[in-house]
Amino acid sequence: MKPAFCFFARNFLKPVLSPHIEEMTGFENVPKDTNFILVANHQSNLDHLFVPFPVESSLEKVHFIGKRDNLLEFLVASFFYWIAETIPVNRKSKDKRKVLEKAVETLKKGGIIIIYPEGTRNRKKKILEGKTGAAEMAIRSGVPVVPMALIYKDQEPRRLPLRIKVGKPLYFKQKLDYKSLREATDRIMKEIYFLSERNIPNQ
Repeated sequence: MKPAFCFFARNFLKPVLSPHIEEMTGFENVPKDTNFILVANHQSNLDHLFVPFPVESSLEKVHFIGKRDNLLEFLVASFFYWIAETIPVNRKSKDKRKVLEKAVETLKKGGIIIIYPEGTRNRKKKILEGKTGAAEMAIRSGVPVVPMALIYKDQEPRRLPLRIKVGKPLYFKQKLDYKSLREATDRIMKEIYFLSERNIPNQ
């Protein structure tokens, strides 16, 4: 994120948002000696405001992966994506390799990536199958994946206050084949939804 935006986030956004956080647990699980990929459940646009709390001290290293599927989103989001140094992805594109390449390059340079592996907002009670991008980034860059969950009041998206829970880092050294990526992704999703206190299919 741009330094000016980090200053604004710490000194103006944080004091406004903090009273709406009922509990924060697991922040000691955030690695201090390495960068990482922060993965979270995604239920509301409010998530973007609260998900960086565990990495407040390292905001300058943070890059979101954010959707930009059409011209309207480009016009509305461009400035905010620029100041937050978001890596945009067009979910309608058949070729998303450039996004992965840029994210891996960012990680290898010491950046922190925040991504919602479901790929879309999910307000249902059950987990969606995760996209394999986060797992591939982790394997190719060698950095851990840190799962986290945003739990809104009564499990109702946008209903405050909310709780933030961070899990232990996950390390992956699998091969870059589909089976390995799928297994790694499923492990990530199980950790997220264990933290989020929601239901996992077939369990």
